[in-house]
Amino acid sequence: MSWRKGSNLTWLRGLAGVRQGEALATRTSFGIGGPAEYFVEMANPQAIQVVLDGCRLRGIPYLLLGAGTNLLIADTGIEGLVVRVVNRDHEVAGTRIRAGAGLKMMRLARIAADANLRGFEFAIGVPGSVGGAVYQNAGCWGKELSQVLVEVRGFQPGADARTWSLNDLQLGYRTSALRDGPLHGSLVIDATIQLERGDGEEAKRLMTKLSNERNETQPIKTKNCGSVFKNPPGDSAGRLIQAAGLKGARQGAAVISALHGNFIINQGGATAADVAGLIEHARAEVIRRFGVELEPEVELVGKWK
Repeated sequence: MSWRKGSNLTWLRGLAGVRQGEALATRTSFGIGGPAEYFVEMANPQAIQVVLDGCRLRGIPYLLLGAGTNLLIADTGIEGLVVRVVNRDHEVAGTRIRAGAGLKMMRLARIAADANLRGFEFAIGVPGSVGGAVYQNAGCWGKELSQVLVEVRGFQPGADARTWSLNDLQLGYRTSALRDGPLHGSLVIDATIQLERGDGEEAKRLMTKLSNERNETQPIKTKNCGSVFKNPPGDSAGRLIQAAGLKGARQGAAVISALHGNFIINQGGATAADVAGLIEHARAEVIRRFGVELEPEVELVGKWK
């Protein structure tokens, strides 16, 4: 039986701040994607828990959205409810920082430097939110969140909030139990990282240097989702795509960056279908040329045909 029965729709429409047919393209770094059937922004974790529990009990599909990076939303949009998590609180306690799931990683990197803490400079290259970073164990420049992460608070729908250890989270290369395991569908409330005392001004200089290098080698000022593919063991997805002669390849208004082969750019008006087609083209060519199968890092969500 479809979840779209009268009582469920009445419940959805009665949620505080809910909107119907909300455009999601403006909620993603790609600038691509159809509408959410129902959409709500929420900061209070307890209130979000009530909503997700309500969805679970009613069989209503839902998606948790953060900064909208590493995401390709189908042109037909997303079924059910999209909850955009926007809790951005943080607390510095000694050499630890607890950060809300909605806080941007780049902002957290600056907070750490302001507190004269070192070891989080790499996060200046991670465009997503803390919750999204936990979800996929985000990283940059050879470092990843799991190297500084202590614990994460969150909950599974139908269960009380709890603290997850690194073992619970099953963090791997761009994956976790939240993305591909038993915690899928769970909400991250906040995450605690452990850093080291150091010179905050030196940390800021390093972040400036890293940011400048990134601007020179990646199409940062364009509409993109970040890295499209995971790097295969011992190699680079960008190198393989470049070696296959795919830089500049396009489908519709989606094009593989001439600056970095592992980025697809929305040049204006690109559809999700354009990007998905280009992803498959790049995978097929790299397999044909080198026998290497690239695994997407970007996650495709929504109502794909």
